[in-house]
Amino acid sequence: MKLCSPSSEPLHVALTSGHMCVIGPDGTDVPKIFIREALARGAVAPDETQTSSVNVQIQARQMAVSEALQAMITGQDKEDFTADGKPNLMRLKSRAGFAVTREEADAIFAELTDKV
Repeated sequence: MKLCSPSSEPLHVALTSGHMCVIGPDGTDVPKIFIREALARGAVAPDETQTSSVNVQIQARQMAVSEALQAMITGQDKEDFTADGKPNLMRLKSRAGFAVTREEADAIFAELTDKV
């Protein structure tokens, strides 16, 4: 995903894993592992239209839900899932940091489990 620094100065994004990325004002292709932190630090889409801002927010939300679901899958905690094998929305909410609808959780969960 291509993101830009919100000002004329480059935006430095460092992760706790030691990885670092510099996002310039002209736009930089940002690796997936940096997108969440870059958006939190104020990085913006190159095209400042309303649609691209909304798309970036939707993608960031989907990525956060996907990361939370992946953590639940690898965590092997039986309480993370309901009796019918679907993600427990209360557990997902606490991991993602925001409320997630059943439809949203099921769609992303289906994508993740189809890859496995």
